[in-house]
Amino acid sequence: MSIEYGMKDGVLLWVRNPFSGSVTYFNDIQRKPYVFRRLTSPQHAAVAPPPLSPAELHAELQRVRNACAFCPGNEAMTMEEVMRVTYGEIYGSRAIPAGFQADDWAIRVIRNIVPRIPEECTGGKNESYVIIEDARHFLPDVTDLSDLLWSGALPAEHYYHVLQATAEVVRRSMTNPAVKSVVIRKHQGRESGASQPHIHIQAIGADRLFPDVERDMQVTAQQPQIWQESVELMREFGFHIEEGDGIASHWSPFGKFGRHFEVISLPDRQPLPDIPAHRLRLFAQYTHRLLRALGTAPYDLEIHHGEGIPLHLRLNGRRHVYADIGGTLNSPTDVAENVVPPTRDIVRLLARQMAEAEEAWKC
Repeated sequence: MSIEYGMKDGVLLWVRNPFSGSVTYFNDIQRKPYVFRRLTSPQHAAVAPPPLSPAELHAELQRVRNACAFCPGNEAMTMEEVMRVTYGEIYGSRAIPAGFQADDWAIRVIRNIVPRIPEECTGGKNESYVIIEDARHFLPDVTDLSDLLWSGALPAEHYYHVLQATAEVVRRSMTNPAVKSVVIRKHQGRESGASQPHIHIQAIGADRLFPDVERDMQVTAQQPQIWQESVELMREFGFHIEEGDGIASHWSPFGKFGRHFEVISLPDRQPLPDIPAHRLRLFAQYTHRLLRALGTAPYDLEIHHGEGIPLHLRLNGRRHVYADIGGTLNSPTDVAENVVPPTRDIVRLLARQMAEAEEAWKC
């Protein structure tokens, strides 16, 4: 085993991230008082406004949709459209979401209004894309303005089409000779830095390998077994959520925050557009079940892909955040037993919810 870690009396003390070199220490940080929790307790919270009447809620929902650049009818408010997928293409003969027709767009791809990588670096062309995951701004059973649609709430087949569209965007971007790498990322929730509440994901092309992807490639070239070892280590520590089809999802100490999850597809070691449809569908299933289980909690994620490295997702939950200081991350010493909420309980909950999502997928 080439992954460095330390144990004493059967207790995990630390693990070194084989890709970044950072170390996660497990200690008694739960004894630390969190003053912010007291300041945001009910007695300190502002008085909640009275609930809106049905008519007022309808008017407010429509006002938000009218102002949202990602909502149908406001297409002129965005940059030019690159591609779209209709509800008919996704749902086929199944029931299409209420209020939409088969030829209405369900997924829409546009260029980002602010390129994440300057155009001068990518041959004078904006290679930053926004994939609007669904035309709907709110959940179907919306009762409040906070009831936003989220990725895990999409039907599993719909989410597969989101990743399929993303792969096509990557393929198109890579036809630009100046583009050497495309990373996929997503923010959910204001706490994660999301600037737009309408459900979306981004694909960003750059003139060089993104540093994290480059490091993935370098470490993999030096230690070809490192990904398998990582999966085996997470299984040994009891951090696994589910595993099958050559794909594993687990809680991992290799993240930049304490609530970090990964989905790793070990056999798929090629650029995203080259991954066979049936394998991308499997990866979408595992990812969708994780997102569904995590719910509306804020997070950011990245999907890394490239020649020689497994297709993998890294997700940082923005709850129970522990700072990365000097390349050292602190997590609770009893992370697998009684973290609040218990990590092992989270694993069990996620596994159960994933099984339920799998049944829903089959339907």
